[in-house]
Amino acid sequence: MSKRKAVFLDRDGVVNVFPGPGRFVRSWAEFRFMPEVRAGLSRLRAAGFALVLITNQSGVGRGLMSLEDLHEIHRRMQDELGTERLDAIYYCPHHPDDGCACRKPSPAMIRQAVAEHGLDLAASFLVGDSGRDIEMGRAVGLRTTLCRMNLPPSIESMEARYRPERFSKTLAEAVDWILDEA
Repeated sequence: MSKRKAVFLDRDGVVNVFPGPGRFVRSWAEFRFMPEVRAGLSRLRAAGFALVLITNQSGVGRGLMSLEDLHEIHRRMQDELGTERLDAIYYCPHHPDDGCACRKPSPAMIRQAVAEHGLDLAASFLVGDSGRDIEMGRAVGLRTTLCRMNLPPSIESMEARYRPERFSKTLAEAVDWILDEA
């Protein structure tokens, strides 16, 4: 069986609007898709990419939301995406101080997805909005792009030290690059 190429996507700031530093999307009522997400996912799917969400959700570990709340957000997100729904969702619910093995920038969630879905890292990409995302992708040899639509200029310049292969304003712009490079 041949391995499938994939695009690994962060959630907050790539798929949905980033609520701001220190803030969390705690319910479906707070979830807002980024512009052109469905169209971008559709284009990736048409090009044969598996779509995999990789997200830290420490709001659970901080007691700001329950696992059931997180599952409800993801269920409703998938329902809204319809035919552009993601192939898999991996999340770290732990508090940053818990010392878990799955929290980004650890590539553990990517490795789990690769093992469970037969994905080809050499033909895959990562779209993130933070240095942790880029560091995680680079640790397993993914080509990376940093979406900057939600990043204040001071954070954008700080994140440049992680050296993503590309800066993209939105997922749509990231998709253009991925499809040109694939």
